[in-house]
Amino acid sequence: MKKITLLLLLSFSFSFGQVLTQDFEGGLTLPAGWTNNDIQGGGEVWTFATGGEAVGYTPPNTLYYSTGLLVGNYALFDSDGYGGAGPAENAALESPAFDCSSLTLIELSFNHYFTAGYGGIGYVEVYNGSSWIQVASYTGASQTNSSFGLVTLDVTTQLTGVTNARVRFRWTGDYAWGWAFDNVVVQEGPSCLVPTTFTAGTVTTTSFEVNWVDTNTGTPTWEIEWGAEGFIQGAGTPVTGLTAATYNFTPLTADTTYDFYIRTNCGGAEGDSEWVGPLSFTTLYDCSGYTGLPFSEDFDSENAFLTCYSVEDVDANGTSWIQQFLDLDGDLSDESFATNGANATVTKDDWLISPPISLTAGNTYNFNFKYNGANNGATNPANETLTVLLIDAAASTGNVLTTLFTQSGITQNGAFADLETNATVQTPTYVSTVTGDYYLAFHTTTPAPTGFLLVFDYSITETLGVNDFDTNTFTHFYNKDVDVLTLNSTSLAFDNISIFNVLGQEVINRNLSQMSETIDMSSLKDGVYLAKVTIEGQSQTIKLLKH
Repeated sequence: MKKITLLLLLSFSFSFGQVLTQDFEGGLTLPAGWTNNDIQGGGEVWTFATGGEAVGYTPPNTLYYSTGLLVGNYALFDSDGYGGAGPAENAALESPAFDCSSLTLIELSFNHYFTAGYGGIGYVEVYNGSSWIQVASYTGASQTNSSFGLVTLDVTTQLTGVTNARVRFRWTGDYAWGWAFDNVVVQEGPSCLVPTTFTAGTVTTTSFEVNWVDTNTGTPTWEIEWGAEGFIQGAGTPVTGLTAATYNFTPLTADTTYDFYIRTNCGGAEGDSEWVGPLSFTTLYDCSGYTGLPFSEDFDSENAFLTCYSVEDVDANGTSWIQQFLDLDGDLSDESFATNGANATVTKDDWLISPPISLTAGNTYNFNFKYNGANNGATNPANETLTVLLIDAAASTGNVLTTLFTQSGITQNGAFADLETNATVQTPTYVSTVTGDYYLAFHTTTPAPTGFLLVFDYSITETLGVNDFDTNTFTHFYNKDVDVLTLNSTSLAFDNISIFNVLGQEVINRNLSQMSETIDMSSLKDGVYLAKVTIEGQSQTIKLLKH
């Protein structure tokens, strides 16, 4: 899956013609005049909260504040918190009546965060004096379809002349995630309305497409200003005269966040709308770095995980592999890892598939995997089965090249704070019989009820098989007094050397052309390094200790 986040960080308020306003700052109880309508009758209703921590996301977080634009107290329907024991939910938080008869252009605005997934649906409805009319709805298959930020709706058609208008936020679902909203305003709207409902289109490492909805009549155009994250408006790149409600930003840099502002040009007496922004987007991670060896993965980049890895929920129960940041050991610094989720009520049959890894026939590949089980509460201990394979496609249906290892009955080793310290380490070795790109596949199967699995990191190194190195003497020597590595070959010239630190980060890359070469390592800190030396397209990895 790919999560592309459009962050709306600036909200707007207008001081004229307000007939309803509610910011829930009067306390964590039902505001005067509002109604908590339990339509289903199961007792699961709207509540009020503060703190900004979004339902469905790893705690602690402040997503309701930073992304949903909620402020202070807010209304909340926590379907996940109610659980699955009760009946299906249908509950509406309804405003008191207000008079729209003096308004010409009627605008409803609010800030919200709707966490999509597991069948939850959010409806925004207005009362026209005789019936409720839907003006917006939110749903989606997973959290990547979540909706958030400032929403501005033109409800002129529904509420013109209505003296007893109302607005409500209605949730339906059954043990889904949740919905929070704040800062509800109904007022006389500007004649030129702002664009709204921003969604991502095609996203690549060098481009990002954004789409929006505009409810103005006639033939409005739009203008955009964009630039690097945090740029000051007026110093960005302007784009004017857009006639379609879409724009493709390019050329961009991979794994980089950008900001943009946008407004509508209605023309004539209606003029321009307010600016909306900054909104933010991030380009895809460049996955080409995974192909080369040696390689180390510690799951510390969410963008890399979402862009470069494939996830399959084979049993379609809504629980599958995700990447998480969580302070396991209590040192106020998050650990990063991949996990197959924590739903204790279902079995799990899930796949995590890596980006392509380039193999060469005859070469030996040394793997290092670190993982642990984790209990899901006191009554659901971990009981995991993990199989790691090499397959020929980025899908669970790919042909198996080899099974690197299988371990069943994986339990939690150590206390929760020591999960990474006490993790199990597997070090399989494989001599490749093929040349080409293949994929690491992590397949977990788990009975219910149970805990879950954490994979903290893995690494791959490569040792040459039978090739020209057999007839060519290749030696190396590191002189610690002058911080120089010397390479000597008896009959073949060196092509290249790449040096990596223990985290798998490339710190030196040099093209070579002689049978005797020297490499200055004085810029590197003391420690252990892996050097990949290439001769006539064949590579060998050597271990270096700089001290």
